[in-house]
Amino acid sequence: MKKLLCVFLAAMLLCALTLPALAEGDDDHVIRVSGNAFVTLAADTATLQIGVTTRKDTVAEAQAENSEIMQKVIRAVLDTGIAENDVITSQFSVYTGRDYYTDENGTEAVREYFEVNNMLSVVVRDLGLLGKVLDAGMEAGANQTYGISFSSTKENEAYQKALTRAVEDAQQKARVLAEAAGKSLGDLLTMDASQGGYYYGISNVFDAKAGAAESAIVGGDVSVSANVVLEYSFE
Repeated sequence: MKKLLCVFLAAMLLCALTLPALAEGDDDHVIRVSGNAFVTLAADTATLQIGVTTRKDTVAEAQAENSEIMQKVIRAVLDTGIAENDVITSQFSVYTGRDYYTDENGTEAVREYFEVNNMLSVVVRDLGLLGKVLDAGMEAGANQTYGISFSSTKENEAYQKALTRAVEDAQQKARVLAEAAGKSLGDLLTMDASQGGYYYGISNVFDAKAGAAESAIVGGDVSVSANVVLEYSFE
């Protein structure tokens, strides 16, 4: 009886070990490939970050001065032809700091100050106005800029093209793999796509040579990427 029980348990264990192996064998008839593609297009829109930083002994003084200057900056930017809904506040902060110094008696002292930062995000849809907008804001009192980013209004169309090319890339890889292994490519089993992202050109802002009418701006391009994963059966 004990011998029969041992044989039965051994048979059950053998079945348990065999079943996963058969399932994994089915997976061996699947080719999984990834495809990637980029489409680059010229930028037709720019976003400028420009703002005002003020520092005073009290919060009220710093904020009052900041508000006064910022109102001038906003008016100057709008006067260049920028639409009101393309000018928004992107950042506002108040910072408390300390200056350490030596007074007239040679004693180390500390002075507390308050700093207010107010930044605008300005969308420029006519790139020919970019230098004019920047100069107008700086002349009105802006003393901070975090650079310029370029984008395109045709990014969605570019993504569709990138997606098509990514699928073609994955299909070609699958055909090459099957042929190299001496197999025949079968049906498409699954397909998954993801948007790789937008890569915006960034411009460095620099002053034009002395006497020039406005700052010179170097434009940028936009690259749009797409990624896909395809699974095929093969024989």
